[in-house]
Amino acid sequence: MFLPMAKPIRGLRACVAHVFEPMTFAGAEGMERLSLVPSRARELIVADIENRSLKEEIARVELVKAEMEALKAENARLAAGLGLKTVEGRSVVWGRVMERDPARWYHGLMVDVGTREGVPLNAAVLAHAGGKVVVLGRIAEVSERTAKVLLVTDEFSSVAACLSSGTVEGLVQGQGSERLRMNYLHSEATVMPGDEVLTSATSATFPPGLLIGRVAKGYARDPFLAFQSAEVRPVFDPASVKEVMILK
Repeated sequence: MFLPMAKPIRGLRACVAHVFEPMTFAGAEGMERLSLVPSRARELIVADIENRSLKEEIARVELVKAEMEALKAENARLAAGLGLKTVEGRSVVWGRVMERDPARWYHGLMVDVGTREGVPLNAAVLAHAGGKVVVLGRIAEVSERTAKVLLVTDEFSSVAACLSSGTVEGLVQGQGSERLRMNYLHSEATVMPGDEVLTSATSATFPPGLLIGRVAKGYARDPFLAFQSAEVRPVFDPASVKEVMILK
């Protein structure tokens, strides 16, 4: 490299420089250096430059594709959200799930929105499951940047509900497990496995007609009670919930 800078030496130097720093041939000055390289070596260098350029282009295409997939998923989520019936005086705040307590899996979760976004206590919290907007729970605690969601499966949770027929109403109560219990059903009502359980118009927190779950089985009627009960399987799985809709 310290020999007199004859044309062959400059060509060799250019080849070695490309090995350690491919950007040597970028721009007009790089093209001038490339003219010093023997034709066979020049072809290899040009092919390598084109290969690197194509790899960068492929990486950009993959990034654009990933962004498009993310936008597609976002559109699907928002489209599901638009399926929610408009409730006068309420608007939707989106929040992401931050954490869950493994020891209290069916009790609550934390989301990354709070009073800064206008989230109030006792606000209805919904999720997207099976292509529908479903009931998840309500806001139990709120700080400036976070909020705790009390899931409908928590034993301290209850929701006024009705069967899909709309003629049978009751109260869905959490059991601290993957199942709910619907109490206070009319003693003569017909309750069938698979019946949808929806929020009732008498609910003070949730808009009517939102899906809570489906009847798993009816309990044997207690002759000492004036009502019957049923086991309800909620439609959401806490592990699958990544984002929530909060009605403020």
